[in-house]
Amino acid sequence: MLSINPVTGGLLVESRDLPAGSWVVQNAANSGVGRSVIAFAKERGLRTINIVRREELVTDLEELGADIVLIGSPDVAARVRAIIGNSPVLLGLDGVSGKATSLLLDVLTEGALLVIYGYMSGEPFTPDRNVLKAKNITTTEFWMYQDEYLPRHPALGAESARLVAEGKLTLPSAPIYKAKDFAEALAYLRKNGKVLLNFNPDRG
Repeated sequence: MLSINPVTGGLLVESRDLPAGSWVVQNAANSGVGRSVIAFAKERGLRTINIVRREELVTDLEELGADIVLIGSPDVAARVRAIIGNSPVLLGLDGVSGKATSLLLDVLTEGALLVIYGYMSGEPFTPDRNVLKAKNITTTEFWMYQDEYLPRHPALGAESARLVAEGKLTLPSAPIYKAKDFAEALAYLRKNGKVLLNFNPDRG
């Protein structure tokens, strides 16, 4: 997992060359990728606006280094503006898609880039075209194994290991189920989220 989620987070933060102090907004902030975005952004002097679904996640992400953590709601853009004023938000990271995308578009400002890297909602990416046009927002889809990103993998992997070792990045754990317990694992997945499957044979 260290070579996937954190490296993805590092690449997403590098999607746009931003000066120190710039704001980045993301959803799915408590995911492995979202936590990695917070850590990599902080290392590069960037500030993060993090949209989550549950109140209990706020303090945890703030302790990790998130600058702003807000519960997703229709007024999230107004709440962001109350905190950062007229500062531009030029990079958005969408790991959810569907209806959640609209909250990112509300926060993003003129000329922003929105990077779509996941579809956790199970819904397609269907942004309001009028909003994209009015704000001149560019959208792009991301996959970490595109040729252009491969040269960055080793360095970002090493940086990820350092951040974890220094306690600057903690990834959410997931229960491990044996493959024979797939039905139980699936039930947990549907209720709580990610699980890991162990396909190693039992050794007695």
